[in-house]
Amino acid sequence: MKQLLALLLATLLLLGLPAGCSAASKTADSAAYDQAATTESNSAMSAPAAGMDAMTDMDMVVTEDAAPETPMADSTAETEEGESETLDPEAFTEKIIYSGYVCLQTTAFDDTLARLEEAVANCGGFVQDSSVDGSTRTMADGTTAVVDRWAYYTVRVPADQFEAFLNDTDGIGNVISSSRTQENVTTQYTDYEARLESLNIQEERLLAMLEESGDLESLIALEARLSEVRYEIESIQRNLRSLDQRIAYSTVNLEIQEVEVYTPTAPVQRTFGEKLSDAFADGWSGFVAFLSALTLALASALPGLVLLAIVVVVAVVLIRTVLRRRKKGGAAQKPQNSADDQSQT
Repeated sequence: MKQLLALLLATLLLLGLPAGCSAASKTADSAAYDQAATTESNSAMSAPAAGMDAMTDMDMVVTEDAAPETPMADSTAETEEGESETLDPEAFTEKIIYSGYVCLQTTAFDDTLARLEEAVANCGGFVQDSSVDGSTRTMADGTTAVVDRWAYYTVRVPADQFEAFLNDTDGIGNVISSSRTQENVTTQYTDYEARLESLNIQEERLLAMLEESGDLESLIALEARLSEVRYEIESIQRNLRSLDQRIAYSTVNLEIQEVEVYTPTAPVQRTFGEKLSDAFADGWSGFVAFLSALTLALASALPGLVLLAIVVVVAVVLIRTVLRRRKKGGAAQKPQNSADDQSQT
């Protein structure tokens, strides 16, 4: 009985094994087939899109690869122990542009200009622009002189000599007014540097892609983009050079006026006697100036007055001569007319 039961179980096992293997094989084949079909479908669907967006993907890759890693500009950094350490301030340089204005008076105009140019040269600077002008005046001796002159100077001095140069202007003349300004261009400068670094990386990527590309359309697009990148690089480099020059050399504008007497820079208290004396002196100076001007005017007009007097005298003599002749002719004609009337009677 036991042997019969064992044979029956063995038979059932033998019959079930092929069916199970067949089902497992079908399941595995079906899964493999579905996966292959899905892959082929995805490949077929992505192929047109890849061809259409080739240039767009290329630009995106260049831009993403060219993006520089920008470190965080935090003033403190958290350490592993939870403590913060401060960044070294000496490692960070501010980009500052200094400029100034000075208005001064001088009683020795030519000497002041010479001293100014000497001071500029001594501090390692240079004169960028200058102009001199004035007005003419007839002096008491009859000569004409250029007076009330003024000069405008724009000078460039090294930034480290800026304050020293402005302080030296006090000894050149009487300073009426002065001002100092400073412009912090650190942010603008760092932005230019970051942009320039990004553009340089883009240029390298584009040059590498030009060497590898064989498609004419791609070559044209790459060359166009390369021209734009190089133009931007040159523009940023020009801006950086301009900023470097303005940072290295400060600009000072000076206005120099020629005067006879300095204008007091501080209030001066004068007594009544001083005011009276000054008023008398001013009045006397004005009277003397008036007499001098009148004398000079008469002297300059004298030749014309003499000539005019001669003409007037000659005209008067001629008129009187003509009138006398007419009177004599009329007197002689009257007796003759009387004689004729008597003879006719």
